[in-house]
Amino acid sequence: MRHGILLVAHCLLNPLAKVRGLATTSGPLPLIKELVEAGIPVLQLPCPEHSLLGGLRWGMTREQYDTPMYRAHCARLLAPLLEELEDYTACGLPVLGVLGIDGSPSCGVRRSCSGYSGGELSLLDRLPAQREAPGSGVFLRTLRDSLAAHKLHPPFAGIDEASPHTASWPALAALLDL
Repeated sequence: MRHGILLVAHCLLNPLAKVRGLATTSGPLPLIKELVEAGIPVLQLPCPEHSLLGGLRWGMTREQYDTPMYRAHCARLLAPLLEELEDYTACGLPVLGVLGIDGSPSCGVRRSCSGYSGGELSLLDRLPAQREAPGSGVFLRTLRDSLAAHKLHPPFAGIDEASPHTASWPALAALLDL
């Protein structure tokens, strides 16, 4: 196994950052305990949704977050992290991978919440349903671009948001080729 750091979506360690009612656990995923027991250093990514809109926000889609202002917010949050990663890599500690959460409009890797077509809350019963669609979330796309600009190209893996309890370290290690 290679030595280095694994970047982890914020809500995998702190599900309270999720939109109220969407957390599937009251604490970190069991996978996090497996990572710690395997001696894998994890670096918790910031939560751009919570830091921008707080704990009383409602669920939104990738289209709603994919704005110049939100992407700039993501870039501001990532700036100190990129400096930290630059130092780690200079010390010989590579970024092993990035662990996101599929289904999230911000932290999805393979799929993210999509489908917003406009409207207002009073019309919710007549609006098209949100769905998961192929494509990464806005924050992880910004992270991938920022890492590439620093000549870092770690693999990305996504936990299935619908069943995060099924994630395991051996499965993740295989996905990340560790």
